[in-house]
Amino acid sequence: MESELVTIGKIVAPFGLKGEVKVYPYSDFPERCHLLEKVLLEGKDYRGFKVVKKAFIHKYLWVLQFEGCETRDDAGALTGMMVKILSSERVPLPEGAYYFDQIIGLDTLTVEGEKLGIVEEILRTGGNDVYVVKTEEESESAGKNAGKKSGKQILIPALKTVVQEINLEKGYLLVKLPPGLVDE
Repeated sequence: MESELVTIGKIVAPFGLKGEVKVYPYSDFPERCHLLEKVLLEGKDYRGFKVVKKAFIHKYLWVLQFEGCETRDDAGALTGMMVKILSSERVPLPEGAYYFDQIIGLDTLTVEGEKLGIVEEILRTGGNDVYVVKTEEESESAGKNAGKKSGKQILIPALKTVVQEINLEKGYLLVKLPPGLVDE
């Protein structure tokens, strides 16, 4: 079941005095908080499903109240927990759009056939997203690090002129790098 769960937000603080929490959404669909009925909360010392009693948007955050969470102290105990749902409950995306967790972990290949590395994370910059690709390179230094894999990061803009193809079935991202983006 773990592979069927996706993280849609993180509880960042209590809100008010009646057990509500502020959630930083990991979703491009802020209004989806109104559709939440039951979520999985997961933290260091807790993992369990909670029924959502109330949900609304406050500034750029979600405010949620869970059944059994009635005080500010109850809400404070939830701070830092991840809010997860079943992947089947995701908001459907239009063709050619992807969720971050579908892209993270993909091999990154150039149109010339060179493997650059693996998408490690995605940065939201406001203008366009940026894929952080971690390369794997053999360490050439002598001593205890000789032969170990290390790597650097390549920042690839998520633009249609750069990202030529995203193939989830075969697990790769095909890119046409602008001149000078990667040091030779």
